[in-house]
Amino acid sequence: MFGTNSAPILLIDPETEGSVVDANRKASEFYGYSREEFRKLHVWDINTLGRAVLPVMREISSWSGGHYPQRFRHRLADGTVRDVQVYAGPIDLVGQKLLLCVIQDITQVIEAEQFNRLLLESVNVGVCGIDNTGAFTFVNPEAVRAFGFLHESEVIKLGVHRFLDGAFQTTDGVVDRILHMATAGASAEGLDCLMRREDGTPFPVRLVASPIRVGDRVQGAVLSFNDLTREREREDQVADLIDAIPGVVFQAVMTPNGQLRVTYFNAAAKGFLGIADSDDPMSLEALSPLLTRADRVGVLRSLRRSASELQSWEREFQIRSGDTGKWLLGRARTRRQANGAVVFNGVLLDITDRKLLEARLEDDALTDPLTGLRNRRHFEIALKASEKLQSAAGRPYSLLVIDIDHFKQLNDRYGHGAGDDMLRHVADILRLRSRQTDCLARWGGEEFALLLPGTALALASALASDIRSAVAEARLVADGLTVSIGVGEVAHGEDAGALFRRVDAALYRAKENGRNRVELA
Repeated sequence: MFGTNSAPILLIDPETEGSVVDANRKASEFYGYSREEFRKLHVWDINTLGRAVLPVMREISSWSGGHYPQRFRHRLADGTVRDVQVYAGPIDLVGQKLLLCVIQDITQVIEAEQFNRLLLESVNVGVCGIDNTGAFTFVNPEAVRAFGFLHESEVIKLGVHRFLDGAFQTTDGVVDRILHMATAGASAEGLDCLMRREDGTPFPVRLVASPIRVGDRVQGAVLSFNDLTREREREDQVADLIDAIPGVVFQAVMTPNGQLRVTYFNAAAKGFLGIADSDDPMSLEALSPLLTRADRVGVLRSLRRSASELQSWEREFQIRSGDTGKWLLGRARTRRQANGAVVFNGVLLDITDRKLLEARLEDDALTDPLTGLRNRRHFEIALKASEKLQSAAGRPYSLLVIDIDHFKQLNDRYGHGAGDDMLRHVADILRLRSRQTDCLARWGGEEFALLLPGTALALASALASDIRSAVAEARLVADGLTVSIGVGEVAHGEDAGALFRRVDAALYRAKENGRNRVELA
């Protein structure tokens, strides 16, 4: 055995301070000493402990129960040091009591163990090993900290039951899921659950469990977990911030074929959009009634355009919300996913007040402040629209231009306040005789214009006569108040400017022909 064994073997004499009696060929190859050189050495020449190894050697030589494994560091002939495991035990050889030492080079094993230990200590996740009873076999520093202890020695003596929350108990309340994994060999990933610290405080973790196999047997499990406390706190903070935004935060996904699916709304969505508590705000059934068909088509087209160009999306649109509805401003950033779909991350803001203000400001800009009628600017816009409609569909329209007779003299005689009252009274008479589809405006000074869409000359002339009579009969001032009116219907192919000039010329003829009369253009 001594000569043919594949492991290095040394014979040591404990009575002569561990002198090397003999070495086999494998020992010569491993240590780099010849057999003759070995016989000049002592055990402390090759052991890095030096003479401190002698008490250990004497203890081994007194033990009669077979080989006694020990780990040492041995120095080779070239000065390098190797980690070895020595299986040593006493033997009698020709009446001499010696130590037979079988040497195993475990340098790579030790280096692997050290690497794994450093790895476990450096990772920022908790790692621990358990046997199939739940007892800890190792814990890394991150796990020690997560459990609320200062040192590994405080944790290693405890069982995993101490730290597993009750959610891990099975329905029979006896065997928890982790121990089942440690005995059955199943593995689990991404288990979101609670563990407990040393003081009983629960903390959220995401846990992975992998079985430890020795041959065909499962002898425990390795548990690794991330403490999600800070992550959940950040998520809660983000959720609070999102819910504090004066609007709705949303996420939607558009597939490559143009199909849109809403994947997220924050908590404010139901109240903001006016969706019932029992409805899912992300469902098509809940969202579709909020938009008219035209708005639905417009919003979808704008989203598809942004997705195809991978550009930010922005659009103003109305929704049906409550009795009055709302104006919304939608804004979102786009991001393309690996599968070709485009994700929209954005907000919906309530701009109803802004739109009402804009409409009011626009209305003020198009309204005469004295009479409350439309002003010249608005009338010109309406007249141009009628011109386009007549050109496209052949729809007729007529025009009246009304002027208060002798207004300057009356204004000078009775004062500007009375003049303003005259203008307002005439405006009221005109307003009472106008339809909602008509456009009545103060053209300027004491002159008014009335646009009659879809109205032929005969009906327009009759209306003009009625207006003239109503003003004259009102006796708005002591001297009497009258108006002169020019009336005309647009001719085929005639533009609005030409019509207005014809009607204005008819008004001047009414003035020249004695006033308080209607003239046709």
